[in-house]
Amino acid sequence: MKTLDRLAYTPTEAAEVASVSRPTIYRWMHLEGFPVARIGGCTRIPAEAFKQWINQQAGVTESA
Repeated sequence: MKTLDRLAYTPTEAAEVASVSRPTIYRWMHLEGFPVARIGGCTRIPAEAFKQWINQQAGVTESA
């Protein structure tokens, strides 16, 4: 059985991926520019945008 790559994370999954606490993710969700999508009653964090945001916060630049 093939595992699908996640398109978006729940706040709990995002915390696990980033090795931070859930309260930290919820704090980040209130920062301007943090990628968060509210779909119906669900809050999701788009995976690629989250990775880019983390890199941006760390000062990592992507080379082509």
